[in-house]
Amino acid sequence: MKRTLIGAVLALLAWAAIMLALPFVGPSGRQVAVVGNTGKALRTIADAGGRVVAVRKNAVIAVASGDRGFVWRLYRNGAPLVIEGRIAAACFPVAKP
Repeated sequence: MKRTLIGAVLALLAWAAIMLALPFVGPSGRQVAVVGNTGKALRTIADAGGRVVAVRKNAVIAVASGDRGFVWRLYRNGAPLVIEGRIAAACFPVAKP
């Protein structure tokens, strides 16, 4: 039982690390999701120079203007959490108007 619990915790930590690292790797211009308050996320994306692709419940999916520093600018402008956009699109439901 203890080994199973340790394995589950390690798997969860590895998954979290991958989710946090994915926006920083790969080609520039990838979709990312700013998780948190929608209004604040929209302002953060605009301030960082990104373009909104979709608005989800508790997440806004955006695409960078083409440079690799976009994710860092999102965090500097107050984004609480930035994850890979395609995964977020599947995890967060579409926001209702």
